[in-house]
Amino acid sequence: MRNNYSFDFKNTFLNLTEYTVPYGYESQLEPCLPAGVQKDSFGNYFIRIGESTTLFTAHLDTYSRERKKVSHVLDGTIIRTDGSTILGGDNKAGVTILLYLISKRVPGTYYFFIGEEVGCLGSRAALKSDASFFAQFDRAVTFDRRKAGSIVTHQRCGRCCSDQFAEALSLQFLNQGLAYHADPYGVFTDTAVFVEVIPECTNLSSGVWGEHTSEEYVDILLLEQIARAAEGVNWEGLPAHRNIPIDYNQVA
Repeated sequence: MRNNYSFDFKNTFLNLTEYTVPYGYESQLEPCLPAGVQKDSFGNYFIRIGESTTLFTAHLDTYSRERKKVSHVLDGTIIRTDGSTILGGDNKAGVTILLYLISKRVPGTYYFFIGEEVGCLGSRAALKSDASFFAQFDRAVTFDRRKAGSIVTHQRCGRCCSDQFAEALSLQFLNQGLAYHADPYGVFTDTAVFVEVIPECTNLSSGVWGEHTSEEYVDILLLEQIARAAEGVNWEGLPAHRNIPIDYNQVA
Protein backbone atom coordinates (compact mmCIF):
# COMPACT_ATOMS: atom_id res chain seq x y z
CA MET A 1 0.00 0.00 0.00
CA ARG A 2 1.35 3.45 -0.89
CA ASN A 3 1.41 5.91 1.97
CA ASN A 4 -0.44 9.21 1.77
CA TYR A 5 2.44 11.40 2.93
CA SER A 6 2.23 14.75 1.18
CA PHE A 7 5.55 15.47 -0.52
CA ASP A 8 6.40 19.13 -1.12
CA PHE A 9 8.24 19.15 -4.45
CA LYS A 10 8.89 22.87 -4.65
CA ASN A 11 10.27 23.34 -1.16
CA THR A 12 12.29 20.13 -1.35
CA PHE A 13 13.91 21.37 -4.54
CA LEU A 14 14.47 24.87 -3.16
CA ASN A 15 16.14 23.45 -0.05
CA LEU A 16 18.39 21.20 -2.14
CA THR A 17 19.45 24.13 -4.33
CA GLU A 18 19.95 26.71 -1.56
CA TYR A 19 23.68 26.59 -2.34
CA THR A 20 25.77 25.33 -5.21
CA VAL A 21 27.48 22.09 -4.21
CA PRO A 22 30.90 21.53 -5.77
CA TYR A 23 32.61 18.19 -5.27
CA GLY A 24 33.78 17.91 -1.67
CA TYR A 25 30.77 19.71 -0.17
CA GLU A 26 28.16 17.00 -0.68
CA SER A 27 28.02 16.09 3.02
CA GLN A 28 26.33 19.43 3.70
CA LEU A 29 23.22 17.96 2.07
CA GLU A 30 22.92 15.21 4.69
CA PRO A 31 20.01 16.99 6.47
CA CYS A 32 18.03 16.76 3.21
CA LEU A 33 18.50 12.99 2.87
CA PRO A 34 16.01 10.45 4.25
CA ALA A 35 16.20 8.80 7.65
CA GLY A 36 18.04 5.50 7.48
CA VAL A 37 20.43 6.52 4.72
CA GLN A 38 23.90 4.97 4.98
CA LYS A 39 27.28 6.32 3.89
CA ASP A 40 29.88 4.21 2.11
CA SER A 41 33.63 4.47 2.54
CA PHE A 42 34.00 6.97 -0.32
CA GLY A 43 31.25 9.31 0.87
CA ASN A 44 28.31 8.20 -1.27
CA TYR A 45 24.90 7.74 0.38
CA PHE A 46 22.50 4.87 -0.14
CA ILE A 47 19.32 3.32 1.19
CA ARG A 48 17.45 0.14 0.28
CA ILE A 49 13.65 -0.04 0.14
CA GLY A 50 12.08 -3.51 -0.02
CA GLU A 51 13.23 -6.26 -2.38
CA SER A 52 14.18 -5.06 -5.82
CA THR A 53 16.66 -5.53 -8.65
CA THR A 54 16.47 -1.83 -9.57
CA LEU A 55 19.23 0.64 -8.77
CA PHE A 56 18.11 4.28 -8.74
CA THR A 57 20.87 6.89 -8.77
CA ALA A 58 21.35 10.65 -8.57
CA HIS A 59 24.39 12.81 -7.89
CA LEU A 60 24.71 15.38 -5.14
CA ASP A 61 27.38 17.66 -6.58
CA THR A 62 26.72 20.48 -9.01
CA TYR A 63 28.73 21.94 -11.87
CA SER A 64 30.49 24.60 -9.83
CA ARG A 65 33.89 25.31 -8.34
CA GLU A 66 32.70 27.33 -5.37
CA ARG A 67 29.94 26.96 -2.83
CA LYS A 68 27.69 29.96 -3.37
CA LYS A 69 24.27 31.04 -2.13
CA VAL A 70 21.66 30.67 -4.84
CA SER A 71 19.10 33.43 -5.33
CA HIS A 72 15.97 31.76 -6.66
CA VAL A 73 13.57 33.43 -9.03
CA LEU A 74 10.09 31.85 -9.25
CA ASP A 75 7.92 32.44 -12.30
CA GLY A 76 4.85 30.24 -12.24
CA THR A 77 6.11 26.65 -12.46
CA ILE A 78 9.59 27.76 -13.53
CA ILE A 79 12.44 28.00 -11.03
CA ARG A 80 15.64 29.75 -12.09
CA THR A 81 18.24 32.04 -10.51
CA ASP A 82 18.96 35.76 -10.71
CA GLY A 83 21.78 34.89 -13.12
CA SER A 84 24.62 35.16 -10.62
CA THR A 85 24.98 31.36 -10.22
CA ILE A 86 23.83 28.12 -11.75
CA LEU A 87 20.64 26.70 -10.28
CA GLY A 88 21.81 23.15 -9.60
CA GLY A 89 18.81 21.46 -11.19
CA ASP A 90 21.49 19.14 -12.53
CA ASN A 91 21.11 16.97 -10.56
CA LYS A 92 18.91 18.20 -7.72
CA ALA A 93 15.90 17.50 -9.94
CA GLY A 94 16.95 13.85 -9.93
CA VAL A 95 17.60 13.93 -6.19
CA THR A 96 14.11 15.35 -5.65
CA ILE A 97 12.56 12.58 -7.73
CA LEU A 98 14.43 9.89 -5.80
CA LEU A 99 13.45 11.44 -2.45
CA TYR A 100 9.83 11.30 -3.58
CA LEU A 101 10.09 7.64 -4.60
CA ILE A 102 11.70 6.84 -1.25
CA SER A 103 8.90 8.68 0.57
CA LYS A 104 6.42 6.49 -1.31
CA ARG A 105 8.42 3.35 -0.43
CA VAL A 106 8.92 2.37 -4.06
CA PRO A 107 11.17 -0.72 -3.92
CA GLY A 108 14.74 -0.16 -5.04
CA THR A 109 18.26 0.56 -3.93
CA TYR A 110 18.82 4.32 -4.01
CA TYR A 111 22.36 5.63 -4.41
CA PHE A 112 23.28 9.31 -4.09
CA PHE A 113 26.72 9.65 -5.61
CA ILE A 114 29.33 12.34 -5.06
CA GLY A 115 31.73 13.76 -7.61
CA GLU A 116 29.77 13.03 -10.79
CA GLU A 117 30.62 16.39 -12.32
CA VAL A 118 34.36 15.75 -11.96
CA GLY A 119 34.42 12.32 -13.60
CA CYS A 120 31.84 10.15 -11.79
CA LEU A 121 34.28 9.68 -8.93
CA GLY A 122 31.74 8.36 -6.44
CA SER A 123 30.15 5.78 -8.71
CA ARG A 124 33.52 4.60 -10.01
CA ALA A 125 34.81 4.16 -6.47
CA ALA A 126 31.70 2.28 -5.39
CA LEU A 127 31.92 -0.10 -8.34
CA LYS A 128 35.62 -0.71 -7.86
CA SER A 129 35.06 -1.41 -4.17
CA ASP A 130 32.36 -4.04 -4.70
CA ALA A 131 31.40 -4.91 -8.28
CA SER A 132 29.46 -7.99 -7.16
CA PHE A 133 27.10 -5.77 -5.16
CA PHE A 134 26.09 -3.85 -8.28
CA ALA A 135 25.92 -7.02 -10.39
CA GLN A 136 22.79 -8.04 -8.44
CA PHE A 137 20.77 -5.39 -10.29
CA ASP A 138 18.95 -5.82 -13.59
CA ARG A 139 18.62 -2.11 -14.27
CA ALA A 140 20.25 1.16 -13.23
CA VAL A 141 18.14 4.29 -13.61
CA THR A 142 19.11 7.92 -13.11
CA PHE A 143 17.07 11.08 -13.70
CA ASP A 144 19.86 13.30 -15.02
CA ARG A 145 18.89 13.99 -18.64
CA ARG A 146 17.95 17.47 -19.80
CA LYS A 147 14.52 18.61 -20.92
CA ALA A 148 11.63 16.12 -21.27
CA GLY A 149 10.88 12.71 -22.69
CA SER A 150 14.28 11.05 -23.15
CA ILE A 151 15.15 7.46 -22.34
CA VAL A 152 18.88 7.42 -23.05
CA THR A 153 19.99 4.24 -24.83
CA HIS A 154 23.59 5.20 -25.55
CA GLN A 155 26.26 6.82 -23.37
CA ARG A 156 29.99 7.22 -24.00
CA CYS A 157 29.33 6.43 -27.68
CA GLY A 158 28.12 2.94 -26.74
CA ARG A 159 24.86 1.22 -25.94
CA CYS A 160 23.77 1.33 -22.32
CA CYS A 161 20.29 -0.17 -22.56
CA SER A 162 18.43 -2.35 -25.06
CA ASP A 163 15.71 -1.21 -27.43
CA GLN A 164 13.37 -3.68 -25.74
CA PHE A 165 13.97 -2.04 -22.37
CA ALA A 166 13.46 1.46 -23.78
CA GLU A 167 10.26 0.44 -25.55
CA ALA A 168 8.85 -1.22 -22.44
CA LEU A 169 9.71 1.77 -20.26
CA SER A 170 8.23 4.15 -22.84
CA LEU A 171 4.96 2.23 -22.66
CA GLN A 172 5.04 2.29 -18.86
CA PHE A 173 5.41 6.07 -18.87
CA LEU A 174 2.70 6.42 -21.50
CA ASN A 175 0.37 4.46 -19.23
CA GLN A 176 1.13 7.11 -16.57
CA GLY A 177 0.33 9.95 -18.98
CA LEU A 178 3.85 10.99 -20.02
CA ALA A 179 5.55 10.62 -23.40
CA TYR A 180 9.07 9.21 -23.17
CA HIS A 181 11.06 7.87 -26.12
CA ALA A 182 14.39 6.21 -26.85
CA ASP A 183 17.24 8.72 -27.15
CA PRO A 184 20.57 7.44 -28.59
CA TYR A 185 22.41 10.70 -27.94
CA GLY A 186 23.24 10.53 -24.26
CA VAL A 187 26.59 11.81 -23.01
CA PHE A 188 27.77 10.47 -19.67
CA THR A 189 26.42 10.14 -16.16
CA ASP A 190 26.77 7.71 -13.26
CA THR A 191 24.75 4.89 -14.82
CA ALA A 192 27.29 4.69 -17.68
CA VAL A 193 29.81 3.47 -15.12
CA PHE A 194 27.79 0.28 -14.60
CA VAL A 195 27.30 -0.89 -18.19
CA GLU A 196 29.73 -3.78 -17.75
CA VAL A 197 27.87 -5.26 -14.77
CA ILE A 198 24.21 -4.18 -15.03
CA PRO A 199 22.23 -5.24 -18.14
CA GLU A 200 20.06 -2.14 -18.54
CA CYS A 201 21.47 1.30 -17.68
CA THR A 202 19.64 4.49 -18.63
CA ASN A 203 19.31 8.20 -17.98
CA LEU A 204 15.86 9.83 -17.97
CA SER A 205 14.82 13.43 -18.55
CA SER A 206 13.93 15.33 -15.37
CA GLY A 207 12.66 18.73 -16.50
CA VAL A 208 15.92 20.69 -16.49
CA TRP A 209 16.98 23.21 -19.16
CA GLY A 210 20.28 25.07 -19.59
CA GLU A 211 22.28 22.89 -17.24
CA HIS A 212 25.81 24.03 -16.32
CA THR A 213 24.92 27.66 -17.09
CA SER A 214 23.52 30.66 -15.24
CA GLU A 215 20.46 30.37 -17.51
CA GLU A 216 19.53 26.98 -16.03
CA TYR A 217 15.92 26.47 -15.02
CA VAL A 218 13.57 23.72 -13.87
CA ASP A 219 9.89 23.24 -14.55
CA ILE A 220 8.82 22.10 -11.11
CA LEU A 221 5.38 20.98 -12.29
CA LEU A 222 6.94 18.74 -14.94
CA LEU A 223 9.39 17.43 -12.36
CA GLU A 224 6.46 16.49 -10.14
CA GLN A 225 4.66 14.80 -13.04
CA ILE A 226 7.78 12.78 -13.82
CA ALA A 227 8.17 11.70 -10.20
CA ARG A 228 4.54 10.65 -9.86
CA ALA A 229 4.72 8.77 -13.16
CA ALA A 230 7.90 7.02 -11.99
CA GLU A 231 6.03 5.90 -8.88
CA GLY A 232 3.55 4.09 -11.11
CA VAL A 233 6.13 2.35 -13.32
CA ASN A 234 6.47 -1.40 -12.83
CA TRP A 235 10.26 -1.28 -12.65
CA GLU A 236 10.64 -4.93 -11.71
CA GLY A 237 8.59 -5.97 -14.75
CA LEU A 238 10.91 -4.27 -17.25
CA PRO A 239 12.95 -6.62 -19.47
CA ALA A 240 16.70 -7.10 -19.19
CA HIS A 241 17.88 -7.95 -22.73
CA ARG A 242 21.32 -6.42 -23.10
CA ASN A 243 24.02 -9.07 -22.75
CA ILE A 244 27.08 -8.13 -20.73
CA PRO A 245 30.37 -10.00 -20.19
CA ILE A 246 30.83 -9.85 -16.44
CA ASP A 247 34.43 -10.03 -15.33
CA TYR A 248 34.79 -8.40 -11.94
CA ASN A 249 38.59 -8.30 -12.30
CA GLN A 250 38.25 -6.01 -15.30
CA VAL A 251 35.69 -3.60 -13.87
CA ALA A 252 36.55 0.08 -13.27
